[in-house]
Amino acid sequence: MPTDHEPLTGREEDVLRLLALGYTNREIAADLHLSVRTVEFHRASMRRKLGLGARKELVGYALANRIVS
Repeated sequence: MPTDHEPLTGREEDVLRLLALGYTNREIAADLHLSVRTVEFHRASMRRKLGLGARKELVGYALANRIVS
């Protein structure tokens, strides 16, 4: 499937999946053994790569691209 954006890393997809499932940054950090700051960095990187803004848009992207069902 062709994309018009920079691809997400595996870790970014992990963060996005948990974000779409309703996890907070703190819960994502604990689950993935990361710092909260690193989770925030991944979220900012995903927003930049995908040209999206709020959490709601990231969740919509995750659903539309079957990162979560």
